[in-house]
Amino acid sequence: MAAVRKAIVVGAGIGGLTTAVGLRRAGVETVVLERRSAPGRLLTGGGFMLWHNALLALRELKLDERVAEAGVEIVYHEFRSDRGRRLARWDIAPEAERYGAPALGLRRSALNTVLMDAAGDDVLLGRRCVGFEQDPDGVTARLEDGSELRADVLIGADGVRSTVRDVLRKGHDLPLRYAGYTAWQAITRLPGEDVVPTGTFFNLWGRGGLRFLYMRLNPEEVYWDAITADSVGASFDMLAKDRREVMAEAYRDWPDPVPRILASTEEDAILPIDIFDRPPDRGGGWGKGRVVLLGDAAHPMTLNLSQGAGQAIEDGVALVRLLSEHERVPAAIAAFEDLRRERVDGMTGTAWSIGAMGRWRSRALCAGRDLFMRAFFDGKGRRESYAQMMDVRF
Repeated sequence: MAAVRKAIVVGAGIGGLTTAVGLRRAGVETVVLERRSAPGRLLTGGGFMLWHNALLALRELKLDERVAEAGVEIVYHEFRSDRGRRLARWDIAPEAERYGAPALGLRRSALNTVLMDAAGDDVLLGRRCVGFEQDPDGVTARLEDGSELRADVLIGADGVRSTVRDVLRKGHDLPLRYAGYTAWQAITRLPGEDVVPTGTFFNLWGRGGLRFLYMRLNPEEVYWDAITADSVGASFDMLAKDRREVMAEAYRDWPDPVPRILASTEEDAILPIDIFDRPPDRGGGWGKGRVVLLGDAAHPMTLNLSQGAGQAIEDGVALVRLLSEHERVPAAIAAFEDLRRERVDGMTGTAWSIGAMGRWRSRALCAGRDLFMRAFFDGKGRRESYAQMMDVRF
């Protein structure tokens, strides 16, 4: 990697840390600038799915086994209606054997911990990047405290509201696209295999703009995600009721164990997150010169494919490889976007379309959606999903 002797990564999220680990193992002096100053604030978040493609990318960094130990293998992905009817059930175990990598359910903080440990002293906390200047020989990052750092490449992995992106595009950018729904996420203590069995990711589709996802993370804890369309959320009385009461009321007629999961959850554990993405934008690239974006800074997507983290990981692995293969940094950055753009644009569009179906309120539309899922999801839907997921490009 003669073209890159020193790198600056902005953001210690999943994509930034993956990239930093890869650069470090390639012998590149790397600094990760993270605006948050308390280590505990980096190890937050609920649970999520990490699919086979992400584990294959982590294998390139020899981290897949450590991440697998931190999670639980998911062997079934089950789709149900809000009346408890099974719509489809994907047997994931054969695919895990086929690709040589499992699908996992795990805490986001568990993945962050593995990546932080691997990145080591490269991560500088409480160091906020506020701008940069570049020239033919390198790039200089400006920090909030007035200091500067110089490197051969600057990688913006600072999330959906990226400072690096804003500076790179000089404030002229397409706005974030609000998806029209909120994800209410939590982890609750709820032991009992009879309540939530280990190894199945449950994906419930309801009428009236409601969805509910849940899975067991370990013998004691369950992760859940209630997705509520704005047409429902507008009626929530958040002044008179707390978040748990609002959720319990919205899902009171749903089948077990949904009401039991909600009843077991502490109020402070529930985190509502409004969901945004960016529509694919061919008019604006991910990089210029010696500066490049990845992960949510480049291509935020909605949660419906459980691929946000996976694509950030793939980004990091791909970028490190291309920087090692090209003699010039701008050429590596151009090759990175050429390699990754079509894949993530397709996933962004698919995730958006799936989320739009969850906003439907009409009984007729929801009944048609359920019928479609029963007819096609175990066959064509599953095949198309895997074809898109496993078209890995790193």
